[in-house]
Amino acid sequence: MYAYFMIVLIAIVLFFVVWFLGWLLEKLSHTALNVTRKPGSRAWYALVGPGVALHESSHALGCVLTRTEIVEFKPINVSVQEDHVILGYVKYVNPDSTLKRTIINLAPVGVSLILLTFFALFATYLIPDSHLGGEALTLLQDLIGAKANPDMYYPLTAIGSFVYNFFYTFAGLTVINPIFWIVAFLAMTIMFSNAPSDVDISNALPGLKFLLLFEIIWLVIAALIPDAGWLLYGVFELAAVMFALALGFSALAYGFFIMITSMGRLKTPVNLLPFISTIIAGLILSAYTTFTPAFQTIISVAVFVIVVVPLLMVKSLRAES
Repeated sequence: MYAYFMIVLIAIVLFFVVWFLGWLLEKLSHTALNVTRKPGSRAWYALVGPGVALHESSHALGCVLTRTEIVEFKPINVSVQEDHVILGYVKYVNPDSTLKRTIINLAPVGVSLILLTFFALFATYLIPDSHLGGEALTLLQDLIGAKANPDMYYPLTAIGSFVYNFFYTFAGLTVINPIFWIVAFLAMTIMFSNAPSDVDISNALPGLKFLLLFEIIWLVIAALIPDAGWLLYGVFELAAVMFALALGFSALAYGFFIMITSMGRLKTPVNLLPFISTIIAGLILSAYTTFTPAFQTIISVAVFVIVVVPLLMVKSLRAES
């Protein structure tokens, strides 16, 4: 087998991994984050509302791209129907075309992928001496030219190294930089928007079956005739790079979500102590140590864990469920 086989395999696997992570994060928000059990609260609008609005707006964009008539569009809405809560929604005339239905229902995946990639690269450009954007283009060019490389695992190590550089570069912002927290919040918001609903999965399923069948066939072709990849110039290479970057960004989303969740389980104002401790640690490390900015971030986040875990173990300090 050749490198192109691994490129195609990475692109296919990461597509479903990123989609699943969005779905899982949305489910966890309802079971682990108390504020999201009360849709319509101020906390809900702040933490979950933006993701819902982006998700429904993505569906609306899919309707526009496929020239599907939109009947009603409410990007953010809270209403109760029988035993469940209806959040944002877009109502449209369901097209007969399987392709159009697939585009509309998978639109949040595409939009979230583009936004995750954009924000990931944009954030790193705020760091002095960061060249991650250029590295992404270089990686893409290398993968395109590596189709017949007999080292099947070359794409895996190259993409893995790129994702590691992304984490290292992002950590260079440090916790005392507001951009660090803004980007983390945006990552969580975009991952929420990526979460497919049961209706999305049901409507997109026929198209997903065709897509998966094509991917399996192309995977076999990639294994036998790697040069056939020139017919789809850069398609799977670009997808592999973007999904790898999105996967790295989703890790930030989960990290931020875990921090918010743990703070949400503490009473006010005790719940602010872990965050304040993290910022103080970041300031001290920035002023009095020779550690690299990335390592300062790791230590600061470790301080958060060290402070929040004992607090959560004290029953009198935990918020009522």
